[in-house]
Amino acid sequence: MSEENVEIVRRVYEGWARGDFSDVDDFDPDIEFEMADWPHQTKVTGIQAMWDTWRSTLGAFEDFRSKATDFTAFGDNVLVQNRIEASGKESGAGVGADVASLFTMRNGKITRLALYWDVDAARRAAETGP
Repeated sequence: MSEENVEIVRRVYEGWARGDFSDVDDFDPDIEFEMADWPHQTKVTGIQAMWDTWRSTLGAFEDFRSKATDFTAFGDNVLVQNRIEASGKESGAGVGADVASLFTMRNGKITRLALYWDVDAARRAAETGP
């Protein structure tokens, strides 16, 4: 099952790498979404709340991209190390960081997504469970 989970998450990242964050087919309607250690930490439930939070964050940037560099399965969890790149909407300054996303899967759907700036903290959470 963990390889199937990785493939689902890989498919999500294919869209994200193109800057397309609109596909929600692989997300559970009651997904838990958390920006675990971002400057404005947030935790919400549901697809609409997740996208509202994400759009609010993305609103500060132009051409935001998230490109996966590594996928690792930990049971029901899939840890994705990725590179985010964008430019500030106001300043035009380039922004780039190596970050991680932790997906939790149940019955072929993403039930939890936590975003981390600290890749080591994300790995610890993946190994021990959220």
